[in-house]
Amino acid sequence: MKRELKFSAQLSVKAETAYAWHEHDSAFNRLSPPWDQARMLSTDGIRDGGRARIELSTPLGKVLWLAEHFSVQPGVSFSDRQISGPFAFWQHTHSFEPSSTSSSCILHDVVQYELPLSPLSDIFVGYFVRAKLSAMFRYRHSTLRNDLEFWSAFKEKKMKRILVTGSTGLIGRELAAFLRQGGYEVIGVSRRASKNASQVQWDLSKARPDECSALLDGKPLDAVIHLAGEGIADGRWTDRQKEKLRSSRVEATENLITGLQELGLKPSVFISASGIGIYGDRGNETLTESSDVGKSFLSQLAHDWENAVLRAEQVFGARVVQMRMGSVLTPKGGALAKMLLPFRMGVGGPLGNGRQWMSWVALDDVLYAAAYALETSSVQGPVNLVSPHQVTNREFSQALAAVLRRPALFPVPSIALRGMFGEMADELLLGSQRAVPEVLLNSGFQFRHANLTEALRHMLGRSD
Repeated sequence: MKRELKFSAQLSVKAETAYAWHEHDSAFNRLSPPWDQARMLSTDGIRDGGRARIELSTPLGKVLWLAEHFSVQPGVSFSDRQISGPFAFWQHTHSFEPSSTSSSCILHDVVQYELPLSPLSDIFVGYFVRAKLSAMFRYRHSTLRNDLEFWSAFKEKKMKRILVTGSTGLIGRELAAFLRQGGYEVIGVSRRASKNASQVQWDLSKARPDECSALLDGKPLDAVIHLAGEGIADGRWTDRQKEKLRSSRVEATENLITGLQELGLKPSVFISASGIGIYGDRGNETLTESSDVGKSFLSQLAHDWENAVLRAEQVFGARVVQMRMGSVLTPKGGALAKMLLPFRMGVGGPLGNGRQWMSWVALDDVLYAAAYALETSSVQGPVNLVSPHQVTNREFSQALAAVLRRPALFPVPSIALRGMFGEMADELLLGSQRAVPEVLLNSGFQFRHANLTEALRHMLGRSD
C-alpha cells in the first residue's frame, strides 16, 4: 500500500536561492539527521537522469540506496525516485513556492512510499516509519532554515580560500562541508593521503607538506582554521600520551605557521581550536575570556597552544582567534555519542556528585561560530565557544534522560572514574568550568541551539 506524507517549511530566502542551496554536493550530508548515519557516496547533480548513491546504516548493516532525479525544473522543483534500496517504492518531490514577500519562499516536500511486504509491514512497522520520516523532515527543515538565515547575513563575504587542518576529524569534516556550502573554497589538511582533490597531505610533525600541492603553490590564502590535534580523551594520560597531546598541538601549530611562511602564504585570519579546560577546575565561578588560566596539565597545555598560535600575528599580521570549545554535542561522536547507549538502556546518570558545571555547545553552533569569526573583524583573541545557558552535570544527565524518556538513577562514583581514567577523570569529567561566551554575545552572534533540551531534541530527532 502506497503512503503519502507532506511537509512544508517557510524559508527567509528567494525560491531560487533555496533551490541553489540543494544543488551543492554537500547538501544531502548536511541535511541528513545525525542519528541516521546516511552518507552520500556520489552524485551526478540535480538534473534529469542524474543519479545519487547513498549509504545507509541500519541495524542489519550497510544498505546502498540508488536514487534518480527526474522532472527537474531549475529554481522551481525537482523529484527523485528509488532505483534500488530499502523501500518497495519511494518518490520524493521538492518544490519551492514564492511566498507573499519576494524575499521568502515555502519549501514543500511530498514523499510517496511503499514498504516491503506491504500491507503486513504497515501493521507492524508503519507507525515507526512515519514517525521516523516526520522526525527526519523536522530536522531537515530546521537545519536548512538556520543555514540559509546564517549565510544570508554574509552575502558579501570577504574570505575566499580557507585552509582547514584536521579536516577528516569530526568537527573538521562537518566544518569543511559547511563552508563549501557557503561558497568558500576549502582546502583540507590531513596527515593521511587522500584521493580528494581538495585535500592536502601534511603531517604537521613536519614544517612542510608531504608533497607540494598545486592547491597551496602560488595561490593566495585568506584564512586558516586549525583544528588538528590528538584527541584529548583518546587514551589514559601517561607521560607518553601527554607528550603526544602537546606535540600534536604546540609543535604542530609552530610547524604549520613555519610551513605556510615558507610557501609564501599570508592568511589574514588564523582561527585555532582551544578548550575551556584552560581555566582548570573553578567550581561555581563564572568564567569569561579574561579569567585567569588554571594550573592543571590541561590548562597549561591549552595556554601553550594558544601562545603558539599568537605567532601568526607576528609572521602574517593575521587576526588570531582562539576558540575555547566546551563539550561539543553531536550523536556522531564525542561525549554525547558515548553517553547514548547507557542512557538508552536506562542505566545513565551523573558523574560523581553531578554538581560540576558542564559547558557544552551544539556542533551546529560550532560551525556557525567558526564561519562568523572568519568574517567578523571584532572577534579576536580568546573566544569561549559554549552555549550561553550552562548546566551542571546532574542537570545535563536529567535533560538527556528526559529527552530519551529514560530514568537517570545511576551515578558513576568519582572513585570509579579515577580508577578508569586516572588524572583525566578529574580534569575532563569531574572538573567544573562555568564558562560564558561573552565575546561572541557582545559581537552580536546568535546561538541557534542555546537551550540544552531543545538542542538534544533537535540532534536526536525527539519531539516534545
